This record gives sequence, structure tokens and C-alpha cells, in this order.
Amino acid sequence: MTTFCRRAAQLFALVALFGALTASTLAQAARGPSTPDERARISKLAADSRNDPLTVQAANGAWFEQWLNDVPDFTFKPEAVAKWCVRAARGDMKKVVRFEFSVSALDYQIKHNLAAPTAPADVAAVNLAALDGVLAAYETLLAKDPDNRSPKMDEAIVSRNKGELAAFAAALAQ
Repeated sequence: MTTFCRRAAQLFALVALFGALTASTLAQAARGPSTPDERARISKLAADSRNDPLTVQAANGAWFEQWLNDVPDFTFKPEAVAKWCVRAARGDMKKVVRFEFSVSALDYQIKHNLAAPTAPADVAAVNLAALDGVLAAYETLLAKDPDNRSPKMDEAIVSRNKGELAAFAAALAQ
């Protein structure tokens, strides 16, 4: 390939990338804040996924991820507690646990009007609600298939049953 052809290909790639970035930015700018129907859907997903996490995640996971990426008014950056949940899950459960953590966190934020929690107490409350959602989904999955058992998740359930889940989550967050 000649130098001219390489340069032309590079220029074309840059123009295409710039166009894609511009289109993405414009789409997000045009997106606007979440709607009441979308927020209600998130809350329904959170409730439903505790009882049937595999089906709800399979049917709604792609929509939820896109919504989470596009919506400008709700943000949450799950860190240590979310990572612990995913690491504690086994095999195919990891994807479901990631979904459950995120949808439970956003449900809490919606119900408590916390669009972008930054205060340590708010972040801790969101993490706790998300962890509680994960544990409920885990118990459902475990009842359907004992091979889903996770000693780490079992440890978290013991803490929850003792009324010590907030302390457990706080220790994970450090």
C-alpha cells in the first residue's frame, strides 16, 4: 500500500471516528432526563429480578445497560461492593449478579431521589440496597440450582440474618 493510500485510510478512519463520537454525543444530549415510566420500569425490574433473576436479566439486561449509559440524570459508580459481589458469584451467575446489583442500586436511588450520590452515607446506603438485592436474587438462584452456592454469598447472608449487613457492606467498601 502506498503512503498516500495509508494516509487516506487513516484520515477516513479519523473522520468516521469523529462522526461516531459526534453522533453519540448528540444522541446523549438529545436524550434528556429519565422519564417517570422508565423509573417505574427500573423499580419493577428490581422487584421482579429478586424472584426470577435469570429471566428478568435475559429479557431486560440489554435495555437496562443502554438506558444506564444514555440517561443523564442517574449515575452511580459501583466499586468495591459491586466487585466483591461479582467475584463471589460462580460462573454464569456473575452477569446476573452484576445486573442485580446495578438495578437494585438504581431502584434505591430512584426511590430516595438520589440522582448521583456522592455523600459517603448515601453511597453506603446505595451499596447496602444493592447488596441486599443481590442476596435476594442469590437465594432464588440457589433454591433453583444448589450448584450456584457461593461460600462468600452465604457469609453475607449470615451477616444479613444477624442484622449486620450494613457493617458487612461497609467492610467491603473499604
